[in-house]
Formats: sequence, structure tokens, C-alpha cells
Amino acid sequence: MKNKTGNDLFIVDNSDEDWKVLNYLAEWSEISHKFDIATGYFEIGALLVLHGKWQKLDQIRILMGDEVTKRTHRALAQGLARVGQLLDDSIEREKQKNDFLTGVDEIVQAIASGKIMCRVYTKKKFHAKAYITHSKLAVVGSSALVGSSNFTYPGLTGNVELNVQLRREVEELQQWFDAHWDEAEDASAEVLKVMERQTRNYLPFEVYAKSLQAYFNNYEETAGDWERHQSRMYPILDQYQRDGYGALLKIGGKYGGAFLCDGVGLGKTFVGLMLIERLVKFERKKVLLVVPKSGREPVWESSLRRYLPELFGDFSNLVLINHTDLQRGGDWVEKIQRLKEQADVIVVDEAHHFRNPSTKKDTSRYWQMQALAKDKQVFMLTATPINNRLIDLQHLIEHFTQREAGHFKDTLGIHSLPGHFRKLEKELAKRMGSELLQGELAGFETGDILSQDSLFRELVVQRSRAYVRQSQITAGAKAALFPKREAPKVADYSVKKTYGKLLTMVEKAFNKKQPLFTLPMYYPLAYPNPDATFPIDGFEDNRQKQVVGLIRILFLKRFESSASAFEASCQQLLRKVMAFVQVNSTTKHEQAAFERWRIHQEELLGDVQKRQHQLFDSGTEDEAEQDEDVIPEEMLAAVDLLDRDQFDVPQMLSESLQDLNQLAEFLNELRQFKPSHDDKLRALIQLLKTDPVLKKHKVMIFSEFSATARYLAKELAAAGIKGIDQIDSATKRSRGDVIRQFAPYYNNMTSQALADKGHTETRVLIATDVLSEGLNLQDATRLINYDLHWNPVRLMQRIGRVDRRMNPDIEKMLVKDHPEVKSIRGTVEYWNFLPPGELDELLNLFKKVSNKTLLISKTLGIEGKKLLRPEDDFAALRDFDHQFEGEPTALETMHLEYQRLLAAHPDLPERLQALPGRVFSGKVHVQPGTQAVFFCFALPGKDNSVTAPVIESDAWTLNAGRTEWLLLDLQSGKVLDDAAAIDAVIHCEPETPRHCHIAQPTLSEARAKVEKHLKNGYLRQVQAPLGVVPQLIAWMELN
Repeated sequence: MKNKTGNDLFIVDNSDEDWKVLNYLAEWSEISHKFDIATGYFEIGALLVLHGKWQKLDQIRILMGDEVTKRTHRALAQGLARVGQLLDDSIEREKQKNDFLTGVDEIVQAIASGKIMCRVYTKKKFHAKAYITHSKLAVVGSSALVGSSNFTYPGLTGNVELNVQLRREVEELQQWFDAHWDEAEDASAEVLKVMERQTRNYLPFEVYAKSLQAYFNNYEETAGDWERHQSRMYPILDQYQRDGYGALLKIGGKYGGAFLCDGVGLGKTFVGLMLIERLVKFERKKVLLVVPKSGREPVWESSLRRYLPELFGDFSNLVLINHTDLQRGGDWVEKIQRLKEQADVIVVDEAHHFRNPSTKKDTSRYWQMQALAKDKQVFMLTATPINNRLIDLQHLIEHFTQREAGHFKDTLGIHSLPGHFRKLEKELAKRMGSELLQGELAGFETGDILSQDSLFRELVVQRSRAYVRQSQITAGAKAALFPKREAPKVADYSVKKTYGKLLTMVEKAFNKKQPLFTLPMYYPLAYPNPDATFPIDGFEDNRQKQVVGLIRILFLKRFESSASAFEASCQQLLRKVMAFVQVNSTTKHEQAAFERWRIHQEELLGDVQKRQHQLFDSGTEDEAEQDEDVIPEEMLAAVDLLDRDQFDVPQMLSESLQDLNQLAEFLNELRQFKPSHDDKLRALIQLLKTDPVLKKHKVMIFSEFSATARYLAKELAAAGIKGIDQIDSATKRSRGDVIRQFAPYYNNMTSQALADKGHTETRVLIATDVLSEGLNLQDATRLINYDLHWNPVRLMQRIGRVDRRMNPDIEKMLVKDHPEVKSIRGTVEYWNFLPPGELDELLNLFKKVSNKTLLISKTLGIEGKKLLRPEDDFAALRDFDHQFEGEPTALETMHLEYQRLLAAHPDLPERLQALPGRVFSGKVHVQPGTQAVFFCFALPGKDNSVTAPVIESDAWTLNAGRTEWLLLDLQSGKVLDDAAAIDAVIHCEPETPRHCHIAQPTLSEARAKVEKHLKNGYLRQVQAPLGVVPQLIAWMELN
């Protein structure tokens, strides 16, 4: 012992490496039979550091206060509980260096036997620190160390303390200690409870369930008191919708934006309403809701009036606008600017319409949304975030990242968003053999790229119909009612019978060296002046070439649709080519040649002029066609006078006249066409008149083109079909009225209510794709695709108008009012008018559509594998058992399992919450002879809401990060991070026995290896500062 002052005063302050309070107590343990310890608070590390010493004592009495430090404050009501919490925290810290709490079992036994006794003084704040040591040797006697050291590892070793040894005053100190001991509460049971909780042998099921809870809590915000007691929408939602809402909140808070991409007809609108209610009423934010024009009144305004009327008015913090309003002029420019300045959050329905960046930043929807969304939270609702390319999703994400390439570098380690998607597209191209179709990725038959992608998993909430159905059953609620979708049927017709000579003319035109049309006006770079020296831009040359190819495809699709649509296209292109020739015919010879052509075609041009109003009375294209147009608007700009020093204008004019001749041939032949020649129309009329369901029940007929839709409406009425209505984007009537007259029950009406208003109920509704998305039309159960949209997403959306989640109450009302429909409710059938054999070689449309369908279904697992013909099956990724519903993804299966466990064990969340950190167990590996260790880690992320932190690491929190599952194979040393694959290995039931066989040092080495893996991988990718470390939640050996 050392006398620090040279007199009788003996000081122990931990400043001497060889003489600390630890050394003092260790030496006294050798000659003492009893310690009486007074301490502000007690940590397990104090006894562990004295391991091998305290066991030599007969008794230890620990008298502590209920002091609560800022670090461990839990606002607990009773002192005993606070002591238990402090002790528990100290054990959690100890486990970071002592995986299996070596030495704690002996402490537990000592407390249980009474060798170690613990009491807590609760009458007043207790800050005393004293160590009274009672020697076994009478000649030595008792001694006391009094000062500042708490009975903690730092208090005994590291902290600079001031403790003084007293000998003469020991008797008074003992009296003081005994008096306070008698007044204190017995804490041994509480301390024992805490320690036993930490040292108990936990079952593998508890580790598994805890890991599931941590994994899915990472993606979903837990409902609070407001949702449960004040929200109007929350009680209406089914469990999967509540889960989706919670996930959107969490994702949006973490990343600034989120996607709800549930399949068609799964009730995304209700989740959106719940989200809006929360944002406006609870968070007091100003919300801008951007919706398609077609769905504004029948879907959103109607739902807001019904469920949230207080949000639908002039003084609400909710503003509702159409997609197209962003591109309007006049007063709207100022209004959009005000919305940009005032809105806090944007909710976008059918958000895929904002996926296409255009070169015209002043008019493109994409760029308008970019400007509007700056510094705002953005929530996007769409069943189809990917239409043609994976990059579609990137462009949607850019609305809330504002094209900042490194937006996800601190959270996901993605330093370049465009680079990340290039990598994904390369992987997709690699798996499909690098097949490309007109610049777009084609069929993909192996794996699900995005389901394995961390960015997709973090940003997108997407559930399949199969998942929703099973989730409903698990939740014990009414199973979500989905109709049974029958295999598609094909309507047979003959192109030869329809078009006759015209078909031969089209085939002949396509067999030319330059198929159909040359179209120099769209491809001037193909006609350089031989004397020109300007360099040709390869990118621009390829773009112009593609335009010409797309125009040819468009003509073929219109040809397949109807003679009326083909005629409209021929007339439209005729006028454009004529305008080009007229503007660029600057020599007398050229002007004379053009005039001769006009005179020769005078009769035809007169007829074209006469029919122009009939075919083009809309003045505008469909809203859907604007978005999906295969000829982008910027590529069909006004005609320019070409520079003859750069381009061979005479040759361009010559070939343009040949195009005019070809168009004139088509139009002259079309003048002879009569509806009675139309075999396709005949097939439709026969179907509507002879099919037992179609001849008396409701049916939707879709066509891609307005001209075809109007033609069908006219001819079906002439054929005696009753109850017809037709709609396209040029329809002047309210879309809401059209929709309610066709589907009153699923749009807050009834047949009687329609009659009371003087409206006629529609039985046959003919529509363009303006009605193909976001609407509830499931009063009908039959659908006809009169022609195929080039984009398979449209096909899915069309079918989704009638193949949707049904409402049991509405179904009862509908059947009550119309008993005749009872036999067909719950089933959906649809017919496809496919391009028959005569067109297959020309169009190759079937191959194009099937390739796109494969790409989309294999990227997102979109359900509905049978889209074209009954024998076609695109379920390369999903099992064939659930052809039309999809099969739950591996992660969905995990979530269903978690839901099942919660339903089977209602107290499970509470039990899991009570588990200690780093909870450990073991079980037999599913593969005999294999050893592995499973880890569930909470990974920290940067919380961007923390501004100017004093210490950089303060901005990094576990809540801003994510949960990661890892499996280390002890034989190979490989680390697996695929949660779904790991789940198959660690899955267990409550009765699964605990089986621990691997040596503890080996397990500790495995943990250290995985932590190093995370440090060199995730932490390096996100560039986490020093001091930021993952937190081990649970782990399990598999032996």
C-alpha cells in the first residue's frame, strides 16, 4: 500500500497503474470474510473484474442509490426498477467484450444463496461511496475506503477518483451503513431477475422471432395513439394496408420519398387516404395530391367526400390537381409556383406518368415534377414503377433525390444512383444473354433482380395479391375478396376478309428496301449533301432512325386495330408530308412537281378534306396516348426549312413524293372500305350477341385508338347492341358521370340513384386507355381487348379495372338489387383480339409484347401471367400453382410467417421486447455436417434531420439505418446476406429444442469476423465515422 502524502492519510485515486481501487479490494479479498459496499449505482463489471477474488468472501452487502444518469434514464417510477435498469445496461455493455457473460452465472448463484445481498435506498438521493472491509484476522481488524468511487468497472479502474482509507472511524461508519441498510429496500430479487434474464438459456425460436421482429420493424412504423383513437381511416384499413401505411411513413421519413407499388386492385387509394389524413391532421403539413384527370372526380374527390370530408374544401391544407395541370399555361403558371412555395409533401397517384425525362425541360411532366418536388417529401403510388426499363424507377426516385447522385451514399452506400441502375441493367442483360429490343431490355427468365436490391427493398412497398389474400386469412379478418380470373379467350377473325386488296398492298409496301415509307422529313441525316463537311452526330442519327422505325410500327398497330384508325393515320401523315414538301420546295421545278401531284390527287384530297372532321374531331390525342406515344412529341416538331448546303433536299423531296403516292394508294383503297367488309367487327358483334354472359351483362371494350373506339360505338349501335357508351380524352362529358353510369355500385351510387337523376345505366362501355388505370369498374366482370397496346403494362391495367379487390358490402347490395348477376360475381373473363397469322410476320407484335411482359413480371413479379393466349404462361419466376395471383416472394413469405406467429402468440411482441440484447441460442443445422452462425445486426445510418452535430457520429443512429441478417459458414468462411435464404436455414417453431455444441471461443471469433465484414463492407460504403458501430440484436449457432 502507498501513502500518497507521506503522513497518516492514505489515498487511492486510480492514478497509479499498479494501485487502483480494484487492487485495494482484491488484496482485502484475500484476508477478509465480508464486504459492506455503499455506492451510488452498481454495475456488473465491478464484480466480474474481481472474479476469483470476491468468491473468497463469505458475504457481500451492496447498498446502492436509485441514481439515474442521463445516459440510462428510463423515467421508471420506482427505485428498484431504476436500479434494475442500470444493472441491465451494465450487463449489455459487458456483453460487448464478454459474449457469454463468463462469470455472471456464479454471481447469480451467489445472489440466490444470499452470499451477495443487494438493497436500494429510496428515501432520498443516495450518493454515498464506501467500502468497509472486515478482515478474518483480529489483529488486522476492519478498514474502510471512503470517497468518490462507485462500485462500477470505471469507478474501480479508470476514473480519476478521490478515496481515503479510514481505520479509527470504521465503527462509526459501520453504524451508519447498518442504519441505512435497515431503511433500504431489498433489491436482491430485482438484481437476480435482471441477471437471470441476461443469462437464461434462450430457445432458438426466441432468437428467430426476435430477428423477424427487428427485420420487419425496420420497414414499418408502429401505429400510435392517434391512429388507434383519432384517425377516421385507420379502422377502415385491412392489416396489409396498415402495414403499407406504416412502411411508407418510415421510408419517407428516412429517405425523403417512398413508393407504394401494390398490384392492380389492392386498394392503394385507401392507403393514400390514410397517409394524407396523417400528414394533414396529425403532422399539420400542407399536402399536394397530384392525380390523373380520369381518376380525380370518380376516385379521389369521391373518396375524400365520403371518408375525409373535412379535408375536402377551400380551407383545407390539402390541394388536389391533375397531372396535366403541371403543363398548363395562363393562371396555372402562377398557381403552380404558389404550390411549389407552400406545399410540404407531394402525393402522386399513378406516378409512372412522371418517369420520362425529355429534352424540353419547360414542358415535360418529368421536369415540371422535378421543379415542384424540390425540398419536399414525395410519396408515389403506382402498380407499375417500371414500364419499359429499370431506369424508369431511377427517374421516379430522382423526384425526391433531385437528381443528386449520392443521395443514398450515407444510408445505403450507393454513391451514384445512375451508376447503380446501370449495374442493375447490365446484370439483367447478362442474365438474358444481352438481348435488346429497340433499345429496351427484352425477356428475362431467371431470378428477380430487384428483390435482391437493397435500394428497391428500402424504398418500395409492394405486395402481391397472393400475399394479401394469405395476410387477410392470417389476420383473422374477412379474407380479401378477389375474383377468380379465367384463362383468356381469343376472338378469331380474318385480316384478309377485312382488308382484301389493302392487305396485299401493305405487305408489298413492307417488302420494299425501305419498308412502307422512307419519311425523309424525320430522318434528314440520312440525306447529307455530298459536298457537306459537317460531322454527323451518331446519337442524333440513331434517334432519327428510331423515329422512322417507330412510325412504321405505329402504322401497323393502327392497321391491326381498325380501318378507321389506319385511315386516320394515313390522312394525318399525308398532311404532314405535304407540309414538308410545300415548305422545302423552293425551286420552280420542285414547286411544279408538287403542284402536279396535288392536281393528280385532287379527288382524293377533296375527300380527305371532307372526312377530316369525322376522323379528327377530337382536336387532341388521348391523355394516355400522350404519355405512351411511340412518337415523342419533340420528334414531331414543326417543319423547318432545311439548309441545302447541308442536306440533299431534292432527293428528300423526291422520296417524300413517293411516300405521298404510297399514302394516296392506301387512302384510295380505304375509300372503298365498308363496315360490312370488317371481319373483326363482325366477330365482335357476334361475340356480344351470342355469348350467354356478354349478351346481357356488363362488358368493357378497350381500344388503343380513339378512332377505333368511336367507330365501334357507331357500328355496335347500328347492329342493335343496347346500352352503349364510349369515352376517350376528347369526350366532353364528365368522366365521373361516364364511370358512375357504367359502374355505379363501386362508385358510391346504385342503379336506382342513377335513375332518380335521370341517367341511363351503361351496359357496354367502349374506352381508350384513358380509363385503363386507377378506376373501380368492377361492377363489370367481362372485358374485351379489341386491340393490343404496345405496352404490356397497359394490358395489366386494363384487366385490373374489373379484376380488383371486391367489397363484401357492395357485393351484397349489388346482388340484392340485381339478382340476375349472382352467378357471375366472383369470376372475371376477358377476350383478346390478337393479330392473327397474316400479321405476325409484318408486325412481330406478339413477340414484342411477350418480351416486355417477361421483363416486367420477372423484375417486379407482377401478377397475371396469362395475358395473351390461354396456352401462354409467363410464370418463369413464380410457381405455376397460382397462375393469376402471383406467388408470395421470399420476403413476403417471411412476413407472412411473422404475422402467423403474432396471431398464434398474441403476447409475443411483449415477450420479444423483454429479451436482452445480443440474445443467443443454438439449434441443429438443416444440412447435416454443416456448421454456421447466424447474426441479426442493426446497422447505423446517417440521420439527415440532425443538423450541425457537435460530434460527427452523433448524426448516425440505428433508427436511420436498417436491419441486416448475416450467416457465416464456418467451413468456407463465406458470409451470406440474403435474408430469404437465411430464413430457410434458421426457421424454427416454439418447440424447436436448443442445441449448443460449438465452442464459445469459436463463436466469439465468428462474431468478430462478421463485424469485420460489416466494417469493411457496409460501414466503409456509407463512410461512417469512427465510433459508429453496428449493434448485435440476436445470434444463433447452427450445428
